[in-house]
Amino acid sequence: MRAVRHHYSEAFKTEALVLVERGDRSFARLAMDLGISQWTLRHWYAQSQMAKRTSKRERVAAAPVPSDETEKQKVQRLERELTRLQRENESLKMDREILKKAAAFFAKESE
Repeated sequence: MRAVRHHYSEAFKTEALVLVERGDRSFARLAMDLGISQWTLRHWYAQSQMAKRTSKRERVAAAPVPSDETEKQKVQRLERELTRLQRENESLKMDREILKKAAAFFAKESE
């Protein structure tokens, strides 16, 4: 039996995410109050967090390089960039490992 896919408006999703970020109710409780699956709500929340991180990275990456910076300022800027990239690299490695494990789990489950 196929599950029915529900389509929710962007306004509904936005309001649900505002309620999540208030933090006064758990995902399960809030989802039940809204009449949706908690996994749908968690998925929307994860997507919004990913979009925020992506836009933040783009703003940081798009920051112009000052033409009149000193060598010391340049070194400091490059060290900050290196630290940021190392953190991002670790995060991406962790994401990749999680996805590998999830793929293996679902492949095993489908057998």
